[in-house]
Parts: sequence; structure tokens; C-alpha cells
Amino acid sequence: MKVLVYPAILAVLASTPVFGADTVSLVGTWTGQRDRIAKTEGRRGGLATLTITEQQGNTFTGRLKRSNPTGDEEEPLWGAFTPGAKLMMGSDDEGIYMFNLIDQNTLDYCYSEAGASPRTVCARLTRQP
Repeated sequence: MKVLVYPAILAVLASTPVFGADTVSLVGTWTGQRDRIAKTEGRRGGLATLTITEQQGNTFTGRLKRSNPTGDEEEPLWGAFTPGAKLMMGSDDEGIYMFNLIDQNTLDYCYSEAGASPRTVCARLTRQP
């Protein structure tokens, strides 16, 4: 029985993202293509660049820049995450972000705004060297 239990425990620990990791670092520049749907403007895509400028413990600040046909837009954001980054959220002046750290260099995010002109966007971002 021990022969089967020990390898199973090791497999679970090894597949846990935080196994062997001291802390999660989000600082850096992350880019990728985004897909958006909005009540008023309809569907739109384009490049998203998330720059995390500061992280203290499990909180961070940064800016999200998005390309649009009318020109680039950039807004500050603030976020936090649970230990091991299993649950990650953020906000800006108008909406809410949800993040999922896939690996140390891949970050998924979705953003949503409610109100008279609701919109939702999602993207997979890659950390730039």
C-alpha cells in the first residue's frame, strides 16, 4: 500500500503550482491579443499590454494599455491575490478584473464593466523578457 500512496502524494505536490516556489511575482510587462464584446460598440480585438509596476506581498499596481481603432487607451489598475495566486482580482475606476496565472510567464485575464454600456473582454498575456 505504501508503494502506491507515496508516489501519489508526490505527484499531487509536484503538480501544485506553488510547490517549491517562495513567492509569486507579477512585476513586468505582459502582452497579448484581447477579444471584447460591448453592448454599444459590438465586437473588437487588439493588443493588450499589462504593466505591473509594483508588488508588495499579495497586492500589486499597474496599468493596462489597449489598442483601439480610435487610438490607444491606458488606465491604472489595482489588484490582489491569495497565497499561491489561486484567486486573483483587480479593479480600475470602472470595472473588475479576474486573473489566472497559468505559469510564471502566462497570465489570463477577463475584465467586465456594468451599466448603460456594459462590456467584457478576455485575453491571454505573455510576460515579455
